[in-house]
Amino acid sequence: MILLPLLLDDGILLQGVKYTDIDYDVFTDAARYASEGQSPFNRHTYRYTPFLALILSYTSEDIWWRKERYFGRMLFCIADALCGLVILQLRRKARGKRTPSPDPHMQEQKSYISLELQDALWWLYNPLPINICTRGSAESFVVLLSVLATVSIVTIKDKSNALFLLQAIVGGAIHGLAIHAKLYPIIYTASYMAYFAHEGERRRLTNDKSKVIGWKTEMKPLSTKNGSEKESQRYSFPWLQPTRLIQLIKLWIFRVLSPSPILFFASSMITFGTLTYLAVHFYGHIALEEGLLYHFSRVDHRHNYSMFWYWIYLARARVVAIGGEMASSSLATMGRALLLPQIILLLFSSLGIAPYDLSFALFVQTFFFVALNKVITAQYFTWYLVLLPLCSDRIRWRSRDMIFALGFLGVSIVTWLGSAFCLEMKGMAVHLQVWLASIGFFIANVNLLRVILTNYRGFDSNNQIHRKEKTN
Repeated sequence: MILLPLLLDDGILLQGVKYTDIDYDVFTDAARYASEGQSPFNRHTYRYTPFLALILSYTSEDIWWRKERYFGRMLFCIADALCGLVILQLRRKARGKRTPSPDPHMQEQKSYISLELQDALWWLYNPLPINICTRGSAESFVVLLSVLATVSIVTIKDKSNALFLLQAIVGGAIHGLAIHAKLYPIIYTASYMAYFAHEGERRRLTNDKSKVIGWKTEMKPLSTKNGSEKESQRYSFPWLQPTRLIQLIKLWIFRVLSPSPILFFASSMITFGTLTYLAVHFYGHIALEEGLLYHFSRVDHRHNYSMFWYWIYLARARVVAIGGEMASSSLATMGRALLLPQIILLLFSSLGIAPYDLSFALFVQTFFFVALNKVITAQYFTWYLVLLPLCSDRIRWRSRDMIFALGFLGVSIVTWLGSAFCLEMKGMAVHLQVWLASIGFFIANVNLLRVILTNYRGFDSNNQIHRKEKTN
């Protein structure tokens, strides 16, 4: 946080190489405007919540850590460390309620460091998040910590119905804050509501054993070829059974209208709406345009891992060449159209995975949301990396296809970085090569997601009803 900016930004170590992210310059400039009583949106390309600029404006040249050069980075690094602490607490809480898995591949090996601590350290010492926060990107401070806090609140297990409703309200408020700070956590809303709906129904059925049979019939566990239930107790989702799928959708619509999902949704929307209204009230309509609406139609070809970057690059060139609002509007419309496949996949996973394994559902949703996005930068990878430790123990990493998938992904990243370096740093005309590398990176991500889903083993945290009936 201190050494690398001093060595690289000042040209001591390497001439022409800057460590600090351009985003940090945007943050500090906007914070300077805010400290002078002006709008942070006076800084061109500031497209974040204005409250971030207000927080970063509390600098002082008299105290070294509050100097403009370090203050924001200090907050981002603290948030990154807190993410590791929340991961540790969530893993310990989940392990305390989980039954041991009979799968020999999933057995915990003896170690001087607990599995939960290993997962937390994997995040804390991961070079990518370290690089992101020390360079001055606000991801950990703005959104990752609030996402983990929401998961922590939502997954609290308590027998009191009053506290269950209270955690829906508190979780919704934190979720609303996360959406206001960075729009993408809105993709988790349906998953949280499905989880609350399922948990509320489980609580009700626990006290009404006469309805347990209906509950079992509705979600029948997957079976092996010989008819026995899989040890992981995963649940089938009727992708290829239209009749059952329609019945399931109707059932979920009814369940989502129960008190806890409604309270969660209302709390999140009220919080999000209030913060957005305050931002618009104090800084004008530009706070809505730049801080929120811009991200729906954002198209950027620079530093973009997405396979759509070349199309964006050519479309921008066409706008410059022929001009006019029609070409620019067409570009924005196509950008919004790319959201459709993401929305469809999110709804399916929210119903099929989230009620039974929330953290794994959030990881999967974030992974393919990033993979399918029209703009992918290095910061986006932290969105799902912060969720991976919460479900990594339910994935078999040592299988042959997993090793191949991870290797394929590594090769695709190196290929992309090499070709992008030639394009952006050397000025070589290798646009087609970068585009092909981006396509390879997309294929590698889709393949890895397929392998992760194939090697997912799950755990039995909501299935106590089945075990009790089986015993009786």
